[in-house]
Amino acid sequence: WAKWSAIAQVLGSVVMTITLIYLAVQARQTTSALLADSRQATMTADVAVTAAAIGAPQSWANLHRPFAELSLQEQEQVTNLLAGLLRVREFAWFQYKNGILDEDALRSYLAPMNRWFQWGDTMTVWRLHAKELDPEFVAYVDQMLRDSQGKQQ
Repeated sequence: WAKWSAIAQVLGSVVMTITLIYLAVQARQTTSALLADSRQATMTADVAVTAAAIGAPQSWANLHRPFAELSLQEQEQVTNLLAGLLRVREFAWFQYKNGILDEDALRSYLAPMNRWFQWGDTMTVWRLHAKELDPEFVAYVDQMLRDSQGKQQ
């Protein structure tokens, strides 16, 4: 009986090891799938905002104009376009904070903001919307903008 007991313990250990390896592989695959889904959601949202801008090209062009020169309707279009672009980037920020995106991926999503904030009065619109966004995201973007200005000088 001692021999059978020892064999059963060895087999139990082998089965346990195989089970743990299987669970580790499954967890890694699930994590990869979640990462891919999350990145896909960010990209889909970004493409939707970009498609809306393509559908209303004047709103994109108006980002380059001083806010005071725009009609009320144009100001609203510019504000809504920029709000959509900012929300997508805030979503990417949350993914970064939750470990879903790495910093390189986050920076690639945020990179266009440096250009946008050089156009027209988009910094004014940023300041208006910043009050509605996650304070850590706002601080991160502000620091990114300061770093960008420092590199340009």
